Amino acid sequence: MANITHRKIITQDDVARRAGVTRSIVSYVINDGPRNVASETRERVLAAIQELGYRPNKHAQILSSADDNAAGNYIGIILSNNTMFKRPYYGSILASIHEHAHEVGWHVRFIRVYDDFCDPALFDELIHPNEIRGVVLIGPDRDPLTSTDTLLISKIVERVERVVCVEWEWPGVPSVQFDRQNAAFQATSHLLECGRTQIAYIGPPDKRVAGYQQALWEKGIAPEGGYIYFESDAESAHSSCMRLIQSGLPVDAICAGTDEVGIGILNCLYQYKLNVPNDIAVASIDNLDISAFTIPPLTTVDVPKHEIGRHAFDILVSDQVWKASAAFSVTLPTQLIVRETSVSRVNQPIG
Repeated sequence: MANITHRKIITQDDVARRAGVTRSIVSYVINDGPRNVASETRERVLAAIQELGYRPNKHAQILSSADDNAAGNYIGIILSNNTMFKRPYYGSILASIHEHAHEVGWHVRFIRVYDDFCDPALFDELIHPNEIRGVVLIGPDRDPLTSTDTLLISKIVERVERVVCVEWEWPGVPSVQFDRQNAAFQATSHLLECGRTQIAYIGPPDKRVAGYQQALWEKGIAPEGGYIYFESDAESAHSSCMRLIQSGLPVDAICAGTDEVGIGILNCLYQYKLNVPNDIAVASIDNLDISAFTIPPLTTVDVPKHEIGRHAFDILVSDQVWKASAAFSVTLPTQLIVRETSVSRVNQPIG
């Protein structure tokens, strides 16, 4: 990869010479027109852009200055995929980062998804120390990572000095997350304390599953595969809950891996005319704002979403952290919020 710390500005003429084409062809590739470029020629130009580290010259004056802080107080955020924009859980984290940055005079330059940066021109334009001081990586949600994921993330970490992971880990990079295993352990343990013994799990296929299983094992109950369904949104959770009910397996409670999953489960149980919590109790994880307004209100484990965003930003901009140059992980605690999907109103303590 090109040395991005030098002050010589890479121009379209440099790219053209490297690719063996005219400057006009380079412009057509970068701007996706107005004339079409043969695929083989286009790939050659993109390869030259990648090798030279070319980026559009819209900040030429800044890039050529002697100021070591050319990027100003700007950061970037990269999400795993576009669906995260629709998820209220991640929306809360993004809002926290944005609000905290604004409070101290910093700005979010861009919010993108990983796949966007498979375009070498966009990568070299945005993932650059003259464009951003640091980047927050949220996700990715694929486990294991693909070779494309691994290569892209390695290039981002190499290119930008300050990188913080949220909700996952990368070697040598600080991370901020909550204890998913303990959160599911709290939710399942609560259902067990409510006298439930035939508990299913519907949720993401991550450490939450281990927490669910741990709680059962500690009570001498062997978790069975037929009670475990891997889902991450309300619609798919609704379908899995239907399959669980139709399976005929006895079930008196469900641990939902997220509040969105929990809402899909509540809708399914309502359609089957099953009373919550008398017939089936439900406990979830996240504590989204909407969880207090479901019918009945959803018992859930509170994940400190605001604190996750705040810690990620504070780590990213802290000079003291980066002078120490040691990777570490911040794991934030969770707290059970008991509502009516697990304990009926008449059985709840007063006060």
